[in-house]
Amino acid sequence: MHFFLQRMIKSLKDFIMFPFFMASISLLSLILFVAGGAYSQSTDASISGKITGKDGKGLPGVSVTVRNESIGFQSITVTNKEGKYSFIQLPLGRPYTVKAAFVGFTPQIKNQLSVNQGDNLSIDFTMSESVSNLKEITVNANALNKRIDRLGSSTAITAQNIQQLPAQNRNFNNLSALAPTTNGSNISGQRASSTNFLIDGASARNNLTSGALGSGPYSLSLEAIREFEVITNVYDVTQGRQGGGAVSVVTKSGTNTLTGSVFDYYRSDFLASPYDIRGNKRQQQFTTNQYGFSLGGPIIKDKLHFFTAFDRQDEKLPYYIADLKDDNDVIANRISRGALDTLLDIARTKYGLSNNQQVGEFQRKTLANTLFIRLDWQINAKNRLTIRNNYSDWKNPNSNSDNSTINLFEVWGNFKSKENSTLVSLRTQFSPNFLNELKVQYQNAKRNYYPNSELPAANIPRAIITVRSYLPNGTFGNTTVQLGGQRFFPESNLENQIQLVNTSHLTKGKYRFTFGTDNTFTYLDTYISSEQNGRFIFNSLEDFASLNPSRYAREVPLKGIPSVQQWVLNGSLFGQMQFEPVKNVEALVGLRWDITGYLNQADYNPAVDKAFGLRTDSKITDAGKIQPRLQLTWDIRGKRTDIVRFGVGMFSAYPVNYAQVNNIQNSGTMVASIDVSRPPTGPSLVPVPDFPSYRNDPNTAPGLIAGVPTVSTINLNDPKLKMPSILKGNLSYNRIFGDWLRVGVNFLYSYTSNNYVYIDQNLVTQPYFQLKNEADRSVFVPANTITASGTTNNVLGRKTQDVGRTLMLTNGAKLRQAAVIVDANLRYFKDGYFNVSYTFNDAKDNSSYNGNVANTSTFRPVKSDPRNMSEMNYSDNQFKHKLVLYAASPAWKGFVFGGTFRGIGGTRYSMTVDADINGDFVGGPGDDNDLAFVFDPADPKTPADIKASMEKVLTNPENRAVKYIRNSLGKIADRNGGENPFAGTFDVRLQKTFKTFKTQALTFSVDVFNLANLLNRNWGVNYNLGNQSLLFVNGFDQATQTYKYRVNENVGVTTKNGTPYQIQLGARYSF
Repeated sequence: MHFFLQRMIKSLKDFIMFPFFMASISLLSLILFVAGGAYSQSTDASISGKITGKDGKGLPGVSVTVRNESIGFQSITVTNKEGKYSFIQLPLGRPYTVKAAFVGFTPQIKNQLSVNQGDNLSIDFTMSESVSNLKEITVNANALNKRIDRLGSSTAITAQNIQQLPAQNRNFNNLSALAPTTNGSNISGQRASSTNFLIDGASARNNLTSGALGSGPYSLSLEAIREFEVITNVYDVTQGRQGGGAVSVVTKSGTNTLTGSVFDYYRSDFLASPYDIRGNKRQQQFTTNQYGFSLGGPIIKDKLHFFTAFDRQDEKLPYYIADLKDDNDVIANRISRGALDTLLDIARTKYGLSNNQQVGEFQRKTLANTLFIRLDWQINAKNRLTIRNNYSDWKNPNSNSDNSTINLFEVWGNFKSKENSTLVSLRTQFSPNFLNELKVQYQNAKRNYYPNSELPAANIPRAIITVRSYLPNGTFGNTTVQLGGQRFFPESNLENQIQLVNTSHLTKGKYRFTFGTDNTFTYLDTYISSEQNGRFIFNSLEDFASLNPSRYAREVPLKGIPSVQQWVLNGSLFGQMQFEPVKNVEALVGLRWDITGYLNQADYNPAVDKAFGLRTDSKITDAGKIQPRLQLTWDIRGKRTDIVRFGVGMFSAYPVNYAQVNNIQNSGTMVASIDVSRPPTGPSLVPVPDFPSYRNDPNTAPGLIAGVPTVSTINLNDPKLKMPSILKGNLSYNRIFGDWLRVGVNFLYSYTSNNYVYIDQNLVTQPYFQLKNEADRSVFVPANTITASGTTNNVLGRKTQDVGRTLMLTNGAKLRQAAVIVDANLRYFKDGYFNVSYTFNDAKDNSSYNGNVANTSTFRPVKSDPRNMSEMNYSDNQFKHKLVLYAASPAWKGFVFGGTFRGIGGTRYSMTVDADINGDFVGGPGDDNDLAFVFDPADPKTPADIKASMEKVLTNPENRAVKYIRNSLGKIADRNGGENPFAGTFDVRLQKTFKTFKTQALTFSVDVFNLANLLNRNWGVNYNLGNQSLLFVNGFDQATQTYKYRVNENVGVTTKNGTPYQIQLGARYSF
């Protein structure tokens, strides 16, 4: 078996890299067609029902035909012995007709049916025993009960929603925020990296860092999207590789009618607030112009159809770097104008900084394109073939800064990307009871990060300066300013992936079986230059002026550019059975198995093996992801009006492949670490910076330094590493009142184990001492090595000096989430609707690490030992309350008014010390992981200066963290113990459609994003806080073994956040 897998993997590698891959795809399609292949796009849409006689008994053997009149799709089945029938995975669209015919009975047709994603239409017939003319009935399906098996499990964003609701940048992901449990890319409190993205049932995921495949403002034209849904608790075994859930999109297809559109949507500074969100007058001009077309129709009626859409966005937007327009800006940025001017002057005279603008307001010009093409071929009554291609690219200059508080303009780097996916979908109706679906997709992505024109392409070291200055409100500001390069530019990413999915559906009597496999094979070629440019740390402006850094650190490449090539295999097998165990109860019981294999390993490093008994060349395979699932849907009265739905099951999340780049690159053979600090006395081995030389030739940047021992930062895998496992369950009840109102309540719970986290293996087992005045906080370096200024040398806290920091990717992280959702859907008049949902959510974890750079896993704020994972606190992804409204009026004389409100409260933040006080490597400036001890001014042991400052903090009316601080007095603050208030945004759209010629129309629209801010510039804002630095280290007392602190008297102070109102004008001509 192992030999067979090796041979298969080698063949797949050769296949993916073959330059004529697309020709191979085409050949495969033809071969499968000869075998009877046809169409598939995982619509999860079905029509089912029961056919009875006048006596109410089911009629077996009735011939039932379903037909989509707009594309010619047709399928035939017969009823089982109970008189039941079903059609599954139907192409979306309208109008559908369902015809029932039986010898000796009057044939019947029900027509004008519409089938959308996830719909399960129930169409019953009562047949009469007489031969007469065909009886045709027009059915007005109830939109509220078409998805009863999906209630409480997903949120559908329909074609009507997409057409009538405002979506900034016309990005469908912005509409996914209408789902009750989403918060950005996070679903149900889970990490964003566990969210899956699907287009037509195939992967549309970034295979390196997670998230959607496309990097730009949108990766798929809104014109190409028919509808989509946000999935949270669907227990179908075809749903895999997702933690919190998935965003699943279905694209448009051509029909027998030639249709198309030309559109242009425009935003500009004269259509936006004349003020920035802080209330300052704007000066920069900006525009966003999105335009394109769509065209679809028949090539051969009822046989071959096409659809294509092109979308382009030109954008010019302002951005701000230490834009000190007034005293409030000075206080918010924690730096005085004089200090900033002094720093710039020193940087220009001694560090080669250009005379170009480095701070203030800037303009960025971006360009995004997408091109979508789709062909659908109805070969005969049983067979249909679809080929779909989607291309996107994006150029986004000066868009990436670094992790210092203020990054000068030259630090900001450029980004560009290209993505393409080609999907071939086939559907074979072998018999009325057996359906087979097959998908083959090839996906390619290229992403490049590179310095802006101020710096050479290879980049240079960065200088990080701690700046202290007095602020206009009489307090003392402390911040970090960065110039030069940055820690992760340049970077290049290449992805090639092939996906093969086969799903079969078999109906035997009252049982419907689903079984199949879903496999991806991915090649990644990644160059990550993280920390390879070097960094100089300056403790003050004085040190900066005298070219006297306190520290220099760099990851030095040993073998040229340390790029990483890797292959990743994800495979699965699944099967399930769907049946009715008792009347009106639909049961789904299934089992899914997933395997993940990383097929490349790092080099073996004997020094790591000797020091810790750990191998850097561990090759990871997790073949143990067995996931049982159960779903019960109870139609209490059998009338599709009272629905109870219960589900529970195991899921496995996608891995984050970026972590394996860390572990291969940082085995100790490709990169070596140097980290040297200035001693309190005597000569310093920290190199004297020569930034003018680095700018002329980046190769002159300090590498290996004579007299400084080189060690390597190590990233490696736990040999027992597993993929995350998620137990999810929910219980919902929905009451449907006629065809106008649905109300529901949903209880959700999930528990994630085996989440990944990096743990330092080279930190001494026991602390050298404890801070008795700070709740016995552990310190992992000897007290006598801490300088008078309070600086720790983390190197002295290592178990061994033979290797550097050693971070092992392991499964110590876990997450627990519970939520209650109350929602309602109101339909009124002909086509008006009003949806509302309220979510109460609680998500706690012991690490919110989302993947990518290994060091960022250790940025988790801790009280003492960073290896201690026992304490569960609120997650970085926590929100407590979420309120969503979205609605549209009925069409009246061509007018439609639609809008959304999305409000979230209870997001979290932590209070930290701006220094590495426990000696674990992380802390100050910029990245702090030591939670602050909150000194109580009422405690007589509190030093007088700290007492005075804490009294100011507690009485500061602008301090929004005061509750968090009061709850933490006399102890170390809890991680994410701070809670942000509720805030929300209204977006609205008014559109007017003018009929022109026959079915042609011209639609004008006006979108207002952040309507409240238009009405009053103090509305539509938020005052959310990020992590706050409460304490700054002033020194260390060797006699008492305690730190000397200065309190940040501006803690909890923030200016208004958010985006000021913008108005978008749109015009769309359709035919």
